[in-house]
Amino acid sequence: MQPSDAIAILPEIILTAAGILVMLLGAFFEKSERIAAGATYAGLIAAIIAVAVQFNHPVAAFGGVFLADSFGCFFRLLFLLIALLVVLSSSTYLHREGLSAAEYYALLLFGTVGMGVMASANELILVFIGLEISSLASYVLVGFRRDVPTSSEASLKYFLLGSFATAFFLYGVALMFGSTGSTRLTQINEAFNTALRGQSAGTPVHPAAANLAVSTQFPASLVGVAIALMFVGLAFKVSAAPFQIWTPDVYQGAPTPVTAFLSTAPKAAAFAAFLRIFMVGLGAYSGRWSWLLWIVAVLSMFLGNLGALLQANIKRMLAYSAIAHAGYVLVAFTTHSADGVAAVLYYLVAYAFMNIGAFLVVTHLGGRGERYLEIEDYAGLGFRFPFLAGMFSIFLLSLIGVPLTAGFLGKFYVFRAAIHGDLVWLTVLGVLNSGIAAYYYLRVLVSMYMSAPAREVPCEPLRAPERLALAISVVGTLYLGLFPQNVMDLATQAAQWLQQAR
Repeated sequence: MQPSDAIAILPEIILTAAGILVMLLGAFFEKSERIAAGATYAGLIAAIIAVAVQFNHPVAAFGGVFLADSFGCFFRLLFLLIALLVVLSSSTYLHREGLSAAEYYALLLFGTVGMGVMASANELILVFIGLEISSLASYVLVGFRRDVPTSSEASLKYFLLGSFATAFFLYGVALMFGSTGSTRLTQINEAFNTALRGQSAGTPVHPAAANLAVSTQFPASLVGVAIALMFVGLAFKVSAAPFQIWTPDVYQGAPTPVTAFLSTAPKAAAFAAFLRIFMVGLGAYSGRWSWLLWIVAVLSMFLGNLGALLQANIKRMLAYSAIAHAGYVLVAFTTHSADGVAAVLYYLVAYAFMNIGAFLVVTHLGGRGERYLEIEDYAGLGFRFPFLAGMFSIFLLSLIGVPLTAGFLGKFYVFRAAIHGDLVWLTVLGVLNSGIAAYYYLRVLVSMYMSAPAREVPCEPLRAPERLALAISVVGTLYLGLFPQNVMDLATQAAQWLQQAR
């Protein structure tokens, strides 16, 4: 390993060291919550600084297998920001529920390491390794409330279905290797382009073309099956229909801060891998799988929004909402353009702020044992706790896509990219779904400000870490809605870097 390789993965090294330190603190000190939290904050901030320095100094490490480029650094910064907000919002929850802080923080750190590997991997096996690191941490976090049956059930369901989805992805990787003789994305792209040129000219010129399924007696079947299997594995991770069945139960059973984490960071990591694999490795065949993205985007939007209409539990409603938002992201993905990729990146940042903020309010109002999670428990919240209700209203309005919020510009960029990509009907269906979504979000607002409380719901004062996390979420939601250019410039830079890799 060269020094440049260590520099490229320095953020992951820092997070791993911090995670190990936090575990040791939890093992040797009985009251280590504050020390563990401090070590976690220090690790995350140091990793953020390391990624920020790397952003404009791209490095190809380990022979080009790991790319610390603008695209990977954009996502790594997003993961670290999400992890920091989740850690800030978790301290009070962990104390209230009597859970081990050190184990919890270590799992968050290790999960963030896996997601960073996924975002920067230029090799399918490395994507799989990052996916497994992230997934294993997520499975344990979902079942972190060991004494709660619904949490254990959610963890088991997530583990079993996630294992099947990972197996699909790995089988797809194996078939892709059998088709091209490589698992490196840039080499797969080169081999496909060479094969297509050879088919049009009559004679392939690239040595790898001799191993391509498209140039043998099995023309496109092996490649098609490989693409389909990898698509299933990644679609499961982003909660896209029809692979979304796990999402409501897992989101409801998991500890609420973990739900906030699952709905943003692992989903963004899966989209990062999605974009690298399908835009770089399989870019030459984009026309052959566009219809699949089109269908999955429509299914995700309709199933997510229509399912949310029927929910009485706030976490299940937000879970179905997450499925719908995955559909909106897939609308931009379907364009196969730099504008579409930039829209995906911007939308994921906007969604992180507004969704974590919403779940932070739900975490605080849920009370000990998460007893107050029904929509009727929010009745009269605007008069009983006006500050929390006001913050929650901002996040819900942003999720709807009301102007001056991050959600509005996120959808604007997504639909603009779709229009530029001649996806008019997909845009129309996306706008229609935004109208459907407004109903169930507004139902919560009506309950908060226009309904009498059905029962007394206690609420403790916000502690300093929670106030800071809530402030960052609100500022991020409003800032991206009013001044989007800085983040959009970074997203465009990352998207252009990905386009150049094709």
